[in-house]
Amino acid sequence: MSTDILIENGNVIDGTGKPSFKADISINGEYIENVGILRDVKASLTIDAKGLVVSPGFIDVHNHLDFIFPSPRHPEILKSWAYQGVTTIISGNCGISPAPINHERIDNLNHFWGNLLPREGLKYEWTTMAEYLDYLEKMGQAFNVAILTGHNTLRNNVMGLKARFANLEEISKMKKMLKESLQAGSIGLSLGLAYVPGIFSNTSELMELASVMTEFKTPLVPHVRGMFTKFYHKAVEEVIQVAEKNRIPLQISHHAGGGLSITRKRAIKAINNAIERGVEIGHDNIPWPTRRTTALKIFPSWLFDGGLDKFFERLQDPEILKQVIYEIKEFVPKWPPWENRYWLEKDFNLHISLHGFRKKEYLKFNNMKIKDIAQELKKEPLNAFIDLILEEQGGLYFLSGRPDDPMAEDYTMSLFSDPNCSVGTDIIGIDLNSPCPGAYGGFAKILSIFVRERGLFSLEEAIRKMTSLPARQMRLKKRGIIKKGNFADIVIFDPKAINTQATFGDPCHLTEGIMHVLINGKVILERGEYHAKALAGKVIRRI
Repeated sequence: MSTDILIENGNVIDGTGKPSFKADISINGEYIENVGILRDVKASLTIDAKGLVVSPGFIDVHNHLDFIFPSPRHPEILKSWAYQGVTTIISGNCGISPAPINHERIDNLNHFWGNLLPREGLKYEWTTMAEYLDYLEKMGQAFNVAILTGHNTLRNNVMGLKARFANLEEISKMKKMLKESLQAGSIGLSLGLAYVPGIFSNTSELMELASVMTEFKTPLVPHVRGMFTKFYHKAVEEVIQVAEKNRIPLQISHHAGGGLSITRKRAIKAINNAIERGVEIGHDNIPWPTRRTTALKIFPSWLFDGGLDKFFERLQDPEILKQVIYEIKEFVPKWPPWENRYWLEKDFNLHISLHGFRKKEYLKFNNMKIKDIAQELKKEPLNAFIDLILEEQGGLYFLSGRPDDPMAEDYTMSLFSDPNCSVGTDIIGIDLNSPCPGAYGGFAKILSIFVRERGLFSLEEAIRKMTSLPARQMRLKKRGIIKKGNFADIVIFDPKAINTQATFGDPCHLTEGIMHVLINGKVILERGEYHAKALAGKVIRRI
């Protein structure tokens, strides 16, 4: 018997959560041909995995890399995902996707989410989701990629950044674009209800838009409103209502809200009650107690009514600026937000750090806290922040959270102990000069610290969270499990050596301990050598 690749003597963890077992794996073309003790097999390439773990390729279930995929530089920009063992990337999250696109309103997208783009920007050589996916296929992909359609993108396409509810005609146009996108291969609908323009929608709009998905049975993937507020449980109840009425799966993005308060307990109770009623609900998280997002989120959403040009114009009006400063400091949120100027989250504080500076004179401020930046500029912190937003044309993003706090780390681990929690990196700004350590070591942190050092769960359970669980949540066929007939997305690593040195202060350290990575039967990482030109990935379309 002959085959293309034989992986022999490995300790196989198949992705299902079952105990590991000794086995060989033969690969023919793109697929796993056989799993077992294979004798007398001749292969073009034999990989000796003695003493190593052989698992399915890891799936990054939540990130913002879909604006990077069209760049010819994407294999290099994203190489740290290969060193982490990632073979499949799910993108288009938080209501933002690069397709379908209205070319007349691209500036809104680029200005609000410029930190998602490659440094050179995007030409948007497509209009529909079908054209975008075809474009990715034509240029070739370093990883398997699957794309959600973003509600914010749909809303911007149809009505721009209007601070009002969508009317029936506008909702109908959004539904048409969503259906065409799903038919083209998009794997679901993402919501970004903390961002403009999605923040201006109400539950009725979401309910009607999501009705398109009933026939496709694709997941609703929301960034809910008020993640870190006392209203988090109400926000979770809202998206449960949308999913339940339309009989579709629900995947709650970075389900970390509420902390240890009664709010989170209420949210979890709402989820468990819905699961008992038959609603399929999953969620994901990132393995650091932090979040990074556009700095424009800090401003009152009404400032953006009519577009980004209006935002910058208003912000330079002294009377409006007084109102903005007052609201950032004093506004009291209420539920439902659309009856109270749309605000729920108050993000500004002295300890957030800013990132994404492009002007030479401000590069030194990357990764500095706003209180320290303000001190250097000799300005009041909020005034310093607003001035920098104007200087950098809104292109900044901020980090909040407690990355060095042991109690916050413990809380993060408690989130991952939930059996329905899969793993994402939630990366923005990857092609700028202040990346997040999750881009370099998120998966390794789970395997080294969560599993090996802290014993939070077994290695088999960790692998399940990175493979078959996200594959099921996102309806990916023939991926996430090592078995005959599945695609040969495989990672071979040393469980004793896998580690990350990446930190927020010094993030750019590649994961250690990943020996080989195969995508669709092609070796893309071989004993530390990354084959950037392999372009072994596939554009995964909804089936």
